[in-house]
Amino acid sequence: MKAMIIAAGEGRRLANYSKGKPKTLIEVSGAPILSYILNSLVKEGIEDILIVTGYNGDKIKDFVSKNYNKLNVDYVHNKDYNKTNNIYSVYLTKNKMVNNNFLLINSDVLFHSDILKDLKNSSKEGLILSVDLYKKLGEEEMKVRIEEDLIVEISKEINPKEADGEYIGLTRIDRDMSKLFFEILERTIKDKGTGVFYEEAFQGVIDEGHEVCYESTKGLPWIEIDTPEDLRIAREEIAPRI
Repeated sequence: MKAMIIAAGEGRRLANYSKGKPKTLIEVSGAPILSYILNSLVKEGIEDILIVTGYNGDKIKDFVSKNYNKLNVDYVHNKDYNKTNNIYSVYLTKNKMVNNNFLLINSDVLFHSDILKDLKNSSKEGLILSVDLYKKLGEEEMKVRIEEDLIVEISKEINPKEADGEYIGLTRIDRDMSKLFFEILERTIKDKGTGVFYEEAFQGVIDEGHEVCYESTKGLPWIEIDTPEDLRIAREEIAPRI
């Protein structure tokens, strides 16, 4: 199994903390977010990794070469990172990732390694999302609705009162699903442009009649780090528990 880490973002709301580094290199309790992700992958025996860079991508390459030189890390660069959304970063990986089993990971998520373990080892097949079924939901979260143990809708626009959980930014895409996923991803870009989230393609998979499954985070700690308050919580509450 391979892993794809989407790390093109600048993280402007955290500029005072990043100081010119990509968002994923912001430190949490002495280590960059990226380190936590890579360590979790290594723990699960995943050493074939593709990182999508963008903002100051050379700093990611330098960090990885100095600290993870035993891994097989490849790169794709999104030169349009400042005018596209993450759907375009995922699209750029097609030639390297199609027809593979792989994990798709957002690089600004700090998570307990068992969340990744459960997703990797899930007995479910096809397209499997890691979902927090316990968190209180608001307007900004990437929410999901679930019916008969399948995800039937994914969007930030779902009414929090009607949502069943939050997609946390970790996905497993199996080989047999990968070709269809990238085809729908391309159609989504053609129809909606490159300014939308890649989760629009997940919704496209659902809309075309295919099953999208999920694995629960089981209440294990995780956080998406977007704001200074997120970073504070990550440092004070999440990191000590993972």
